[in-house]
Amino acid sequence: MKLSLKIYLLPILISLSSCQFLDKFPDSNADVRIDSKEKIKELLTGAYPKSSYFRFLEMRTDNVGNKRNSLETSRLDESMFYWKDYDEEEPDSPKAYWMECYRGIAQANQALEALAGFSDKHDPQIQALYAEALLIRAYLHFMIANIWAPPYQGEEDSKNLPGIVYVESPEKNALVKYKMDSLADTYRKIERDLRLGLAWVRDDFYDQVKYHFNKKAAYAFAVRFFSYTGQWQEVIDYSAYVLGQQPAKAITAFLDISDLQTDERTAYYASEQNPSNLLLTVTESLWYKYYVDGRFGLDEPTFQKVVGRSGAKTLYQIAGYNKMAKHTGSNSVYFPKFFHFNNAEGLLNSKRGHFCMNVLFTTEEVLLHRAEAYAMLENKELALNDIVTFFLAKHVTAKGVGEAPEREELDFIPTSDRDRIQPYYRPLSASQASLLFVISEMSRQQFMHEGLRWFDLRRFNMSVDRNQTGDVRNVNWVLKPEDSRKYLPFPSEAINYIEKINYND
Repeated sequence: MKLSLKIYLLPILISLSSCQFLDKFPDSNADVRIDSKEKIKELLTGAYPKSSYFRFLEMRTDNVGNKRNSLETSRLDESMFYWKDYDEEEPDSPKAYWMECYRGIAQANQALEALAGFSDKHDPQIQALYAEALLIRAYLHFMIANIWAPPYQGEEDSKNLPGIVYVESPEKNALVKYKMDSLADTYRKIERDLRLGLAWVRDDFYDQVKYHFNKKAAYAFAVRFFSYTGQWQEVIDYSAYVLGQQPAKAITAFLDISDLQTDERTAYYASEQNPSNLLLTVTESLWYKYYVDGRFGLDEPTFQKVVGRSGAKTLYQIAGYNKMAKHTGSNSVYFPKFFHFNNAEGLLNSKRGHFCMNVLFTTEEVLLHRAEAYAMLENKELALNDIVTFFLAKHVTAKGVGEAPEREELDFIPTSDRDRIQPYYRPLSASQASLLFVISEMSRQQFMHEGLRWFDLRRFNMSVDRNQTGDVRNVNWVLKPEDSRKYLPFPSEAINYIEKINYND
């Protein structure tokens, strides 16, 4: 079996003549045989994205404010904050993440092609490699769809919405026209690959399990996918394996880290020893710097609203996160998360060669999605059980500060808050809307700086208003519930290579 180990860069990403990756990977004519399970394993190890979505998505959320001080201003951050187009390729940019996703897809496809040449399909390691390749392909397409395509609207309505290019084979030609699927087709293919991967996934063959789609990480991906598509029983079923019989022991409790120093807490956030972490990856990123020192980010007013709950009539107990935050004294607040390291290039270049860890899946996300699923299946008591479990783990200290909320309190969320939750499967009962609002706020705090809030803003059709008191009101600074700016434009180089579908056919 003779295949090129070259990482095929899709023409939809960028023209080959100007591709910077050609400086980093073998020549396209390199003759390398992928003729062993070990080489395929290595190929898949390199298929996880080396670029981060955390920064550019977090900047688009209601977790950040304009600090209006002397802190460094980035064009990327400002563009994302005001939901403007940004087509430059640099660390943390949408284009960089787009390219990394399709590069990873190309490698996963190449691994699948190589695996097809092995005759023993019952070999457990062959099956595990198939699973990892399919899960990577499904995950990366899922992330592309949830950034560059409209929010999923159910099977029927999504047939009339644009999806993305779903690449299912290694590309060996320089110029190819790619057909863009409908959103329904995109999700159908993601689900197909996901289910196949779930059937074969296993942990036996990894030295560092949390840097691969291990079984719990794969099930956590399934939980997220089925939450976004509204397949609630699937969410509950896949959550069971991840959370076990004692969900409180599956997530990181406040008391486990409350005595750690700032640098220790930062290291623990993305540590393999952190039991909450299910899938980790190393990304080239400057987010470690800008989430603290950038002009756009978590400021004091936003912190008090989201975390301190100042002025809130309910959910004051969420303020337990107050103890985790660091205040810089310059209208900036952050939760210690991103440990920085660099290579030789980073010593010479202020923008390249800098890295930090990203946590892609956690048990906390699984627990919150399960509470959401219970709420939507009108199993209120089980939803409340998961919510209270989360509260007790995250907000109750040794001295009892931050007691869990009374269950009745969660039924009386103000109408103005409940009405923000407008998923495609609405209408919701008052109880369901209240529970989903509470869960979304818990998720908002838990995943601060990580970009996941953006996906909730999309799927719940929530609005964001950037106008501040004293400003002349700008209508462009309001992100409406079903705003087209909730999905990003394709990179300019990609547009000429995509054959768009015609819904009038």
